[in-house]
Amino acid sequence: MLFKSTLSAAAVALATSVPLWAETITDDVGRSVEVDLPIQRAVIFNRYSVEFARAIGAIDQVVGTGASTYRDPDYWPEFTEADVVGQGQNEPNYEAIIAKNPDLVILPRNGVYEEAARQLEPFGIPVMVITAWDTLKHVENVELMGKLFGQEEQAADLVDYYVGYQTLLAERLDGVPPVPVYLEEKRPLVTVTPGSGWHDMIAAGGGQNVFGDIVIEDQAASRGNVNAFTIDPEEIVQRQPQLIVKLEPGSYTTIPEAQYATTWADLTGREEILSSPAGQSGNVHVINYYLAGGSSKITGALQIAKWAHPELFADIDPEEAMRRWIEDFQGLPYQPGMTYRAGF
Repeated sequence: MLFKSTLSAAAVALATSVPLWAETITDDVGRSVEVDLPIQRAVIFNRYSVEFARAIGAIDQVVGTGASTYRDPDYWPEFTEADVVGQGQNEPNYEAIIAKNPDLVILPRNGVYEEAARQLEPFGIPVMVITAWDTLKHVENVELMGKLFGQEEQAADLVDYYVGYQTLLAERLDGVPPVPVYLEEKRPLVTVTPGSGWHDMIAAGGGQNVFGDIVIEDQAASRGNVNAFTIDPEEIVQRQPQLIVKLEPGSYTTIPEAQYATTWADLTGREEILSSPAGQSGNVHVINYYLAGGSSKITGALQIAKWAHPELFADIDPEEAMRRWIEDFQGLPYQPGMTYRAGF
């Protein structure tokens, strides 16, 4: 169902039947934010947070988002161009936000939340930091969003889904030595470091990020940030990854096999990849961002585990976990084909 800047039927019913109460909530970065609950009109930046809203049945209460979300219409049929209130979490359009008259604006901690709070305070619009991409904060983030939107029961269902797989991973990997993993972003020689949700995903899947010793504050700013850290080819060879995973930019819809094949061929044609234990054993894979990032990256952690410890996870299908996330919580038909390795 498409929604506009006006209240949806569900939100109107909520507004007329549920009394509001004020509550002060401590957000992701320790700020105290006073809000009237339940939230009836929210602007949410960052796809992961919008996914949480849809997963708990609160999508009709979302009246604005960033263009980066809107650009994926197959995954977000609820949105139209009229719902766009900025390019993304670092480029909000404050006039457009104010015109939506939201009860709350939600940004992740790597968004411009301080600037947004200053700009929107004169209009009585609170800004809250919720970082849905943070693997380690999944449960508290989902429970908080359930409370914010009056959707505690559906939020509990999502927590159960996540914790079930989290527990499975922890139990099977207990005492198992981690496997050295090199995760490459869409750009060659760009990886992740501690502080990134991708780093935590690797750890949850029984891997050891080969660049996990990097302290980003000690590095030159020109090398990037925790989510996009530039390295030299020789560093991959020196760190000896036994599993290499390449993130393929894509969307919810199936990535064409030819696109996967080109990425894989380019990756495995590089000398530093061929010289690593992963390259020599053929344990090199390409993965769609959507599988890697599903439900605070729990589906990505399952896939890492499957590749890093195949003997322990022979009965586990990460794409089945992704199907549940897409169909049961996002309300969309599942699109298969989320990973690629030549010959498989």
